[in-house]
Amino acid sequence: MSHDRLERTQKLDRTHFKQHTGIYPETFAEMEIVLHQRERSKKKPGRPTALHVSEQLLLTLEFWRAYRTFAHLGHDWNIHETTVQRTVERVETALIQSGAFRLPGRKSLKEEENVCQILAVDAAETPCERPTSKQRRWYSGKKKRHTLKTQVVINVSTRMILCVATAFGSMHDLTLFRRSGLRIHPETALISDAGYQGIRRHHGHSVTPHKATKKASLTPEQRQQNRELASTRLRIEHVIRRLKVFRVLKDVYRHRRRRFSIRVNLIAAVCNCTVARVA
Repeated sequence: MSHDRLERTQKLDRTHFKQHTGIYPETFAEMEIVLHQRERSKKKPGRPTALHVSEQLLLTLEFWRAYRTFAHLGHDWNIHETTVQRTVERVETALIQSGAFRLPGRKSLKEEENVCQILAVDAAETPCERPTSKQRRWYSGKKKRHTLKTQVVINVSTRMILCVATAFGSMHDLTLFRRSGLRIHPETALISDAGYQGIRRHHGHSVTPHKATKKASLTPEQRQQNRELASTRLRIEHVIRRLKVFRVLKDVYRHRRRRFSIRVNLIAAVCNCTVARVA
């Protein structure tokens, strides 16, 4: 039954395959290679797994893409829900440890190819279940609910994600930027939204929208500058939308919050692969 499920998915055309899994078949093949290498490197194979390596990967992608419960996935794949959980976590660990699906990271912000580029930073929030303790720490006044916050830094010209950082929902965007330890080259331009007012103290070559005050409204020149900035900054909104195609980052997050950062990094790296395929 599970083997038939894999065969039906592999027979889909490129467009429908991406709709179902969130990635292109070429990326799926690269991920398969990583998992096969991990299986061959085992010194002790242990008990045979319930699903083949390719089926384990497809199961994990279905979990990311639709974010169904382990019980529902287990019913569809004819395995127990705890087996689904172990399989998903095993695949995620193998992918992140391989190094093949990692983001360029904070060090890339000082590389020569990014020095003269325009970078953009923004934060997105994922709702989560109400925690049993320290509820105020996870409560977002902006969303009026408990959330997990994700900071995303992209290269505006290539739309590639360079690095991400996660935090609890009550943390301010600028505080997250400061605590993430980003060190950007002084000649690199950094654009952000109005939530990052004061970022110039941390990076001098930063651009944020002009804000009107009670005593002074915006001039026509400032309004035009805000429109131009918004049209450029729109690209990072598209990147965040690409991340949230995977419902695990959009719907109410039900699982352990300490696992959230791993999933954000993996999905961001997979989205970079998608951008590279399109380019």
